[in-house]
Amino acid sequence: MSLSDVVFLVFAKADLSVDQWQILTSDIADVTLPKALNADEVAVENVRHRFLEPNRVMEIRLSLRRPPLRLSDCSKVCQNTEFVLLQDHYHIEIVVQPGDLYELHRFPGLAVFDMDSTLIQQEVIDELARAVGLYDKVAAITEAAMRGEAPYTDFESSLRARVALLNGVPTSIWDRLRTGTITFTPGAKCLVHALKKLGWKTAVLSGGFMPLANWAKEALGLDHAFANHLVSDDERKILTGELVPGAPIVHAERKRELLLQLAAEHAIPVEMTAAVGDGSNDLSMMHEAGLGLAFNAKPKVQHAAPARLNSPSLLDVMYVLGYTKGEVDALLVREPHPCSPSSNLRNSPAL
Repeated sequence: MSLSDVVFLVFAKADLSVDQWQILTSDIADVTLPKALNADEVAVENVRHRFLEPNRVMEIRLSLRRPPLRLSDCSKVCQNTEFVLLQDHYHIEIVVQPGDLYELHRFPGLAVFDMDSTLIQQEVIDELARAVGLYDKVAAITEAAMRGEAPYTDFESSLRARVALLNGVPTSIWDRLRTGTITFTPGAKCLVHALKKLGWKTAVLSGGFMPLANWAKEALGLDHAFANHLVSDDERKILTGELVPGAPIVHAERKRELLLQLAAEHAIPVEMTAAVGDGSNDLSMMHEAGLGLAFNAKPKVQHAAPARLNSPSLLDVMYVLGYTKGEVDALLVREPHPCSPSSNLRNSPAL
């Protein structure tokens, strides 16, 4: 049987000594992985490792004598009790990928992102409602939808009900949110900048609304923006509480369709796409993409996603793609972009 590689990206949440890193590497290769995959079916033939960021992010590459793993297999490995205990013991988080998929990240692909609580730190519908004193009513619909209560048994019905509450809200609300409320997730600007320098195509696919999705597209330098369209009364300069008739609702299935559509438009194989989000309506695109990553997601989404990453900075996605800190610094050094190699990948709150 030929060899196949599997890559473990280990993110340390606390300082580890040199000895601890060595023991951790041995634990993964010799104990934890064989137990997770069934020791009768796997033999580790070679172990290679390197730091992507010194003493914080390590890449461990194992060559196994077994058929290649799929990303879904890697997800099951991470959820295995042995791996959960290992991560808790060392205060680490591990992203596992098939070696062949990991190698594809070195070529320009397509990266699509959810907006709310992914590219930005807020949920737009909540902030809209809070700004006009309707938060409790909107939250009640959201909670009922999460419980699956009629009539809010799907995304579209709950979206329409919440949008209806916005009837009469001044359209100036978008400027108010952009200038005083909405903030980008740390690392978002730098991540998009780095991907663009590498030749990736990028997009925001949002269940929110176009005025803010377009703003995020322009501010971050994304190639595409898709979101829901609200009807506004231009004469009275207010929202009507309606969605534009005939405009596609950007729900989970629509996000998946858009991922495939954009990949086809740019002649990018689906296995060379990445989808990053935090909500249940992001799971379809995550599972369709070559790499689906739940970023700081809800617990149920983390469990259901192909891979997960909990980090204070979106720029850590570059490690998931296999780039070292030095390589990322080199991508970010050029002016006039605000990213700078003097900033640690984790510590760019304004970027």
